[in-house]
Amino acid sequence: MAVLKREFTPPGPISHLFDRLHELHFRAGEPGVRQIAAGLGQGVLSYTTVHSVFRGPRVPKWGHLELIVEELGGDVEEFRTFWHAARQIERGVVPEGAEPSIPTPVGSEPPTSPPPSPPDPHMPQWRTVRTLVGHQSSVTGVAFSPDGRQVITSSIDTTVRLWDAATGEPLADGVLRHTAPVWAVAFSPDGRTLATASTDATVHLWDRRTRTSAPPLTDHTGYVVGLAFSPDGRLVATGGGDAVVRIWHTATRTQSGQVLTAHTGAITCIAFSPRGLMATTSADQTVRLWRPFTGEPIGSPLTGHTAPVACVAFSPDGLLLATGADDATAYVWSAVTGERLQGPLAGHTGAIWGISFSSHGLLATASLDGTVRLWDPATGQSVVEPLTGHADGITHAAFHPNGHLLATSSDDCTTRLWAQPGLPAGHSRSVGARA
Repeated sequence: MAVLKREFTPPGPISHLFDRLHELHFRAGEPGVRQIAAGLGQGVLSYTTVHSVFRGPRVPKWGHLELIVEELGGDVEEFRTFWHAARQIERGVVPEGAEPSIPTPVGSEPPTSPPPSPPDPHMPQWRTVRTLVGHQSSVTGVAFSPDGRQVITSSIDTTVRLWDAATGEPLADGVLRHTAPVWAVAFSPDGRTLATASTDATVHLWDRRTRTSAPPLTDHTGYVVGLAFSPDGRLVATGGGDAVVRIWHTATRTQSGQVLTAHTGAITCIAFSPRGLMATTSADQTVRLWRPFTGEPIGSPLTGHTAPVACVAFSPDGLLLATGADDATAYVWSAVTGERLQGPLAGHTGAIWGISFSSHGLLATASLDGTVRLWDPATGQSVVEPLTGHADGITHAAFHPNGHLLATSSDDCTTRLWAQPGLPAGHSRSVGARA
């Protein structure tokens, strides 16, 4: 395998083109430039030309890029769109900083803090439809499986539990154990692997069917609370008390590239964009965007929160980024430009530790004040009355893949599943692995 270096390019269509090209190279198994050139046929492209295509920063000739994309098994028409947008910027056809091929959210100017707005009276109020009971201490994390059939929860009681999303019942042999409190859980995109992160400084990757784990990932020197899979499932990123982010190949359990060290405080949360970018939040009160395949930070840190930033999520289209913090506020940012679009979203009276976008674009914030609030991220306005029912602070929130079910974990030792009256409260059709 060969990691191909690239020159720096500022955020925008040119950078996006190279991001996608290097992502394609990774998915193809990271072949070397000589191997790619040989695969194209003798005399078609020299290995130095192949290397220059990947290196940048100049936009490569379309004919060269097309051949390489075909050789790596990529979508030629998709890359033609990326290349055309990058070429327009390079030639000055559109002003520098414009995004001709990537739609930019409306309202790019950072607004002043809007006053809390009344909820939409036409939006049905969400209600608790199931309560998952079994943990003996605070429930710290929750996630749905990609097929929507299962829920996974983590707890201070050192266990991870699997539940049937349709019934709320625990699964047989569905208890996994660490040696210390578990703070984060995640399903791989194909649903076959469960990842768990703990204050014992380890990360376990479990086989969903057999409930077994290979030796844990152990290079962190402090607690681990940040955990996320890349969209293709080949990488898992971890972070925690040692203030660094480590990126691992899930197949080999080895680290990919350099350790990310730009934050000056503990890593609190990690999320991957559907477009392949990565976001990290930290106790240093900042949010950072990264190119995970190169370990290169994108732009300056996102600032505005006045306390440790606790959670982060990307919108389903990857264009928006939402963050929540211990200052009881949330912000919505452009994931393309890094500009603040909405916020602070005011109304909570406690730290926001959970944040999640639904497949329909609704934004949920979960707070230690014991409530969940639902927002329209395009306007920053509340859409329903706060969701209440937990007897203590809420630590995490996650939407079901179909967007009609919301899971919340709490310091009251329970997990609740919420739905709107008249909308499906069960799981969608299976699209992934089943236990």
